[in-house]
Amino acid sequence: MSEKLHSTPMVRLALILLFALVMNAACQSGKQQDEDNHFKLSGRFEHEGPALLYFEELTPNDLIPIDTIYTDHSGNFTYTGSIDEAGFYIIRHSPSDYIRLLIAPGEEILLTGIVSDLPGSYSVEGSPGSQLLLKLQRKLDAGYARVDSLVDVFESSRHLENFSEIRRELNAGYKNIVSDQQRYVKRFIRKNHSSLASIIALYQHFGNQLLLDQTEHLNYFQRVSNTLSEAYPTNKHVLDLNRRVSNHDRKEGRRGIVHNELQPGDKAPEIIMPSPDGEMIALSSLRGNYVLIDFWASWCTPCRKANPKLKLIYDTYHSKGFEIYGISLDRTREQWLQGIQEDDINWTQVSDLRFWNSPVISLYNISGISDT
Repeated sequence: MSEKLHSTPMVRLALILLFALVMNAACQSGKQQDEDNHFKLSGRFEHEGPALLYFEELTPNDLIPIDTIYTDHSGNFTYTGSIDEAGFYIIRHSPSDYIRLLIAPGEEILLTGIVSDLPGSYSVEGSPGSQLLLKLQRKLDAGYARVDSLVDVFESSRHLENFSEIRRELNAGYKNIVSDQQRYVKRFIRKNHSSLASIIALYQHFGNQLLLDQTEHLNYFQRVSNTLSEAYPTNKHVLDLNRRVSNHDRKEGRRGIVHNELQPGDKAPEIIMPSPDGEMIALSSLRGNYVLIDFWASWCTPCRKANPKLKLIYDTYHSKGFEIYGISLDRTREQWLQGIQEDDINWTQVSDLRFWNSPVISLYNISGISDT
């Protein structure tokens, strides 16, 4: 038997109050979530009149425009946004005047600086990650200042009789500066391996030179990857780092296998590639001769400088059974043929024109090409 519920004014009032409480709790929850995800940028960038700044996100693969920020006549600005996870961002006035920030949800960041010299003048508060990036920037600035001093000495001494000795000392000084930068990055990572800022430190450049080599300093990459994976398991920057480390581990594993297969006295792995005329030429077709396998490319300056030396050796010893099996890593047939013609190459030449994607790269454990 069922009992019918009769609606009374008191019941209706209770239902209305309950509904209001539920809706209010939902609104408060949504409001709290918005507050947790928001971030705020404010401060003052000195400039003659209002300034236009570009706000961009630095993803693992791209630089994405987000918005523009305008300062008033006094340089003051305020910007608010919302993000789901910590990430790297750029505030840019020009290609050379920009700062890099590590922004986490909920942060209220205070910035100051001079628009015409943002990298060298800015300061940041309210963002631990961004403050770590500032420390990296200041160390770079100090290193570049030391290099500038060496350049000044170089320019003022180039006409002196002992310039050769001075140049050797300057080269040694530059190497010391690079070593100092590398030691700093290592200390930075050891101290801050639980911060996303360490990802920037891992790939820190000094000039055109990476300070850490992933093979030589693999333990630093692995430590940051493992630590950040626990703290930020779904962060896109951490996932990208994990992918890079995993790919490197697989390549090194493959490299070790190939290394064991390329020991002195072992038979060279077969290569069959097309010549400039389209004829498929096998490395084994030169069996019975002394064969030099030469990896080169028309875009490789050291390789091009070495070609005249190879030509002299080839012309001298070819009649005695010496052969060169030249493998080009060029991208286009036109570039390849131009290099052959300009260097007057007259030994066997082959290429699949697949650049570094050629299977022969992994087959022979090739990591770079030069004259050394």
